[in-house]
Amino acid sequence: MINVLVQYSDRLVKIFNTLGIMGFIRFVRQNIGAPWLDPVWVEVRLARPFQLRLI
Repeated sequence: MINVLVQYSDRLVKIFNTLGIMGFIRFVRQNIGAPWLDPVWVEVRLARPFQLRLI
């Protein structure tokens, strides 16, 4: 997560300036705690047969 934040640091400065310190902390906490993947999609993918392809 930190690597992604650093990659978009120019946007984070704008968010920080807009929201202030408390709003920025709330923004980061919400994004870290949010589900990034749809649980139904993950369950369907895990139910499929696994195939490893080495190129």
